[in-house]
Amino acid sequence: MTMTPDDRPNFQGRGPIATGLLVAGLVAIAAGLLAPLLLGSFSSSQALVLAIVEALCLIVLAVGVLVLGRRLRASHEALWELARRDELTGVGNYRSLHERLTEEIARHRRHSREFALVLLDLDGFKQINEDFGHLEGDRLLSEIGRALSAEVRGGDSVFRQGGDEFAVIVPEANAEEAGEVAVRLRNRVGRRGFGSDEARPVSAATGFAMFPADGTTVDKLLGFADGDLFAAKRDRRVA
Repeated sequence: MTMTPDDRPNFQGRGPIATGLLVAGLVAIAAGLLAPLLLGSFSSSQALVLAIVEALCLIVLAVGVLVLGRRLRASHEALWELARRDELTGVGNYRSLHERLTEEIARHRRHSREFALVLLDLDGFKQINEDFGHLEGDRLLSEIGRALSAEVRGGDSVFRQGGDEFAVIVPEANAEEAGEVAVRLRNRVGRRGFGSDEARPVSAATGFAMFPADGTTVDKLLGFADGDLFAAKRDRRVA
């Protein structure tokens, strides 16, 4: 999952402003201490040295506050990102999916544009875990996450819903384009083998929902896409 500037929270708020004001205040005090030096009004060399030392200490403190503020901001951004990323696959997690869907609904309501939610579920993943072990199953999920991320367009976002189910948000897409994305994702997964010799094929089923035709809330979109996915898996079993 790649975060765009619109997706990230505003880290330019009161914290950085307060840091800037503190730094400016410290520098101003330092300048006030050094002003008599420029005016030649110090009564003794000892007073001059003391003023210079105090001013330099304040300047060093100001620089330290500025550096600390930037590091805290970077740490905050990193923690925010980690809280929304699936640790195993590196794509967005369930929480991030819900947040992004909410953002897309608000954005596309303003501009009256469609977008698609595509769900992908691996076939027989439980059997893969039983035959090869959970570590190999985790490796497969990680590879699938990377493969899906490489397959989607630049503006699309990939998420792991949980287990072996992934989701892709496709902005500004109609139903035909969403269907094409679903086919591409299935084909990408189907090109992979699995097992020690990668001879065991991997396949997946997909379903999708369109905003606003299939739902105007996060829950309705997820419910419709999940129903479409279930129908696809059922039809394949019948066939």
